[in-house]
Amino acid sequence: MLDREEAERRAAEFLATESKSWGPSSLVRIIPEYCFTDGGRFIAPYDHVDYLDHGHEDMQLGGNLPVAVDLTTGSCRFIDWEEADDFMERDLL
Repeated sequence: MLDREEAERRAAEFLATESKSWGPSSLVRIIPEYCFTDGGRFIAPYDHVDYLDHGHEDMQLGGNLPVAVDLTTGSCRFIDWEEADDFMERDLL
């Protein structure tokens, strides 16, 4: 089973790879203090670097779905809207 540090590293690598196709201004980063574990998955929210580092509110992302890392296999994917709704109902997102 992956520990938190390894899960966060895998989420960051997955996000870096996936976000390359979003265009040159898509510099995003995992937000470690908002990450959590639920049901054998590490859930990693992220946002734009300009928002996180400089507070540029116009760069804050909306509708972005966090990365989920399976803590057993290490596989990564974006959560879907049903999962996001469940997390929001439980005040996790």
